[in-house]
Amino acid sequence: MTRIIAGYIILILSVAWPSHALLHANPVSQAGHRNDEPAIDMPAIAGPEVLIDSIILEGNRLTRDRIIMRELLFDPGTRMSPDELIRNIRKSRSNLMNTGLFNFVDIHVDQTRHPSVAITFSFIERWNIWPIPVFELDEPNVNQWLRDPSLSTINYGINLFMANITGRNERIWLSAKTGNEQSINIALRTPYFDRAQSLRWGIYYGMNRSKRRAYNTQDNQRLFVRSDRFISNEYTVSTNMSYRREYYNQHTVSLGFHYHDYADTLLVLNPRFGPEGERRFSFLSFSYHFRRDVRDMAVYPLDGYLVEGGITRKGLRTLPGEIMDVTTLRGAIRYYTPLAHRWYTAWSINGKWSEGTTLSYFDQRGLGFSGSLVRGYENHVVDGHKYLIIKSNIKYNLLPEQVSELGFIPSKKFNRIHYALYLNLFVDAGIINDRHFAHNNQLANKWLAGTGLGLDFHTYYDTVLRAELTMNRHGKGGVYFHVMAPI
Repeated sequence: MTRIIAGYIILILSVAWPSHALLHANPVSQAGHRNDEPAIDMPAIAGPEVLIDSIILEGNRLTRDRIIMRELLFDPGTRMSPDELIRNIRKSRSNLMNTGLFNFVDIHVDQTRHPSVAITFSFIERWNIWPIPVFELDEPNVNQWLRDPSLSTINYGINLFMANITGRNERIWLSAKTGNEQSINIALRTPYFDRAQSLRWGIYYGMNRSKRRAYNTQDNQRLFVRSDRFISNEYTVSTNMSYRREYYNQHTVSLGFHYHDYADTLLVLNPRFGPEGERRFSFLSFSYHFRRDVRDMAVYPLDGYLVEGGITRKGLRTLPGEIMDVTTLRGAIRYYTPLAHRWYTAWSINGKWSEGTTLSYFDQRGLGFSGSLVRGYENHVVDGHKYLIIKSNIKYNLLPEQVSELGFIPSKKFNRIHYALYLNLFVDAGIINDRHFAHNNQLANKWLAGTGLGLDFHTYYDTVLRAELTMNRHGKGGVYFHVMAPI
């Protein structure tokens, strides 16, 4: 423990000390509660082996039994040691929580007929139909909008999310927005349709057109052009198939059709905006993605790991006049470890590599966006087609998880809440390669690093609120806010 803390102090001093390089920039959802001890009621069991005599499910008024049984690491008739039983019960509970179907899963083990045991799972299901008003910022993250807040950069509309309508863990997303951007997005993920419950099918349709569009990046700030008419029109239709044989590994293949139509203004302002200077083009894409997720809680993990990676090919050369030629590889490793009582650590490596003859501005997304951020540079965008990000943190559980009931709310789906508070110390580093626009962006092709202190609040319905005090390696500090787990 002492070595870990000392290492963090050394890293912080090396990262936070301002470099001689000057920074030229203009100012500018799945899991419920975690606490296993009250959630798992299991007395000490003597003997070398126990037999699971029966599994009883309570409270799953909507979710079908077979959806729940699919996530369990045991069945009636399974024999195992008491230690194996408690490990498999905990893993099974994590699997159930990570389906996103339940706010709470409580487990009771009855051994009155020892060495046989009966296991009862009690559920509080989530509310499954969510019409949510949308107020979306036309910025990479909330911190950039807070520097110059304006209602003119807000898109508004409604998102409709429906889950588990038939009790088979299907998903439907509908979204409609207007403002600077008008969009309609529809996505469907079917239930498992094979007997082994391993195959799912999904479809997606997206129409996005905008009167305000970023056409370039200069001094690590996006440059926008605005018009009275729509200058950016993008349409996508795609389908995907996913395969999840057991619990933790998932393979997904996707095939999509894309059509883009941009105003001449964007190509005049940036000749590299579209592929080969074209303003109107279409292409097919194919992708494969692998994911192994062995985390205790997907939305805010403290234990376990996630490994994922994939390849996307844009341009299959099957459409008449198809000119897109870009191949992208992505990969990520995230690892979470409990250290001691209420102490935890985590680290991650996340990277992207794109290559091809038609690398263009319209589809490049580098550092500065919520999913690919070196903390300390929230007010900057560092564009490019290749990057590597390394994150690490050590955290202390200031407020251990609490569970409270709100008596004035009658529904069990809402009146029982959990919440916890964590203080974390972090160090991030990253680099991006940009061979087209680096001469206008001083942060490109250089190592970036930041450190600081953060406060994370985690509560039910996948809510994570973060406030962080940061300092980057160029000596710039700030306080930033986020709405997702840092790693």
